[in-house]
Amino acid sequence: MDSNIIRVLLVEDDEDDYVLINDLLSEVSGKKFDVEWTDDYDTGVEAIGTGRHDVCLLDYRLGERSGLDLLQQALVNDCMIPVIVLTGQDDQTVDLEAMRIGASDYLVKGQIDSTMLDRSIRYAISHKQMECHILESNRLASIGKLAAGMAHEINNPLTTVLGLSQLLVAKQLPEQVSEDLRIISSEAERAAKIVKNLLLFARKTDPEMRYLNVATVLNRAQELKVSDFKTKNIAIINEVPPDLPETMVDEQQLIQVFINILTNAEQACLEFQGRGQLLIKAEAAPDCIKISISDDGPGITPENLDVIFEPFYSTKEVGKGTGLGLSICYGIVRQHGGELWVESEPGNGATFHIRIPIVAQDGTKITLAQGPAPVSPVTKNLLVVDDEPNIGNLLARSLETQNYTVHVAEGGVDAVSRLASMDYDCILLDLKMPGMSGKELFHRIEASDQKAAEKVIFITGDTSDANTHEFITGLNNPVVLKPFQLDDICRQVQQMLEAD
Repeated sequence: MDSNIIRVLLVEDDEDDYVLINDLLSEVSGKKFDVEWTDDYDTGVEAIGTGRHDVCLLDYRLGERSGLDLLQQALVNDCMIPVIVLTGQDDQTVDLEAMRIGASDYLVKGQIDSTMLDRSIRYAISHKQMECHILESNRLASIGKLAAGMAHEINNPLTTVLGLSQLLVAKQLPEQVSEDLRIISSEAERAAKIVKNLLLFARKTDPEMRYLNVATVLNRAQELKVSDFKTKNIAIINEVPPDLPETMVDEQQLIQVFINILTNAEQACLEFQGRGQLLIKAEAAPDCIKISISDDGPGITPENLDVIFEPFYSTKEVGKGTGLGLSICYGIVRQHGGELWVESEPGNGATFHIRIPIVAQDGTKITLAQGPAPVSPVTKNLLVVDDEPNIGNLLARSLETQNYTVHVAEGGVDAVSRLASMDYDCILLDLKMPGMSGKELFHRIEASDQKAAEKVIFITGDTSDANTHEFITGLNNPVVLKPFQLDDICRQVQQMLEAD
């Protein structure tokens, strides 16, 4: 559909006025108006609800019925287009009533020319677009608040279900019982991913660099496309190792990059052969993380390879792409200090390559050491602070299998008492607790022993809360999100102890 054409619905019972309005619109230079005319109330109600118009010009008088009644009915039916009321009467009372009900403007037929009519239509459309944007922003904010509360309430029991099922799977149990436990674990992970993805896209924050595993970010992007890939016959081969080194990245921005590349590959394959196969690979080099996304689509011609990352360049049909996607991806990767490029031959698919530098939490680039010697955890003392007894006991059981000595505090007050009686090599601290919160406890630890504060690993089920997000991003301490994998907890603890 041509975006230069403005689709107008004119509800007017006088044919002479229809001709007048049509003539005025035809005088507007640089624009084309596609006018659909209806001359009665009932047809007008039906037409305004179709959503196929950009604006409605509505006569105040429609025989024995009022245009204001039609406007009210349209709003009750969730009309999403702006409405401009037209009348032959210069009556301020009617003007105010029309605006009160929800009209975008009010024009007197004998006093308008083409310029005034064009300006009123442009204002009405832009005002409605702004109104819709505000409503959408408020809707997303409400979703964010709902998701934040939901995450905390759901992630705590999910953490227990997931962790206990993982502990039981490791035991020697009958095969059918083990298989049932694997299904329980898998379904709990599925529920956890739904919560995480809802939080990710509901939260509106400024870009934030965090110390993360790029494999987790890449896999989450793939999870968001799983449903599309299944319904559109796109096969995925994932060769991303889970133990990639952590680095400083903006999670939401990288997900945007990965989803854009995956979506472009999906569309290219579908247009080429109605199906497709994508290969996602990643590996760690001494100073960077290498990622590649390949498809078996039509490939990219040499002339297009030279301009594919330029703004507004697109091979898609008009209306199917802005041409900004890959240029934005390129800018995001460059902001991370990385590289993005593509290799392709016509007929042989395309491969997008991404390199992300490995950066320490203090912002310095690092080179991975080869073969670090493991630190024996035999004599290490750990403190777990969580108001959920099931989660505290779960963590203790898991960490004790690694030969750590683990104490569990069921809240901030209990933790203060234990910290006063002995020193701990690592503290796993839940942030959201009744009474003394994890944040308050951390500040107490920080005030009395800075080195102990540096040994804290935060655990939370909700980073969408503005205060929580601001708190953890202002520190260099590791953060583990509920529900977690027990292996992730053990790995974070070991990394903390090795860095000490």
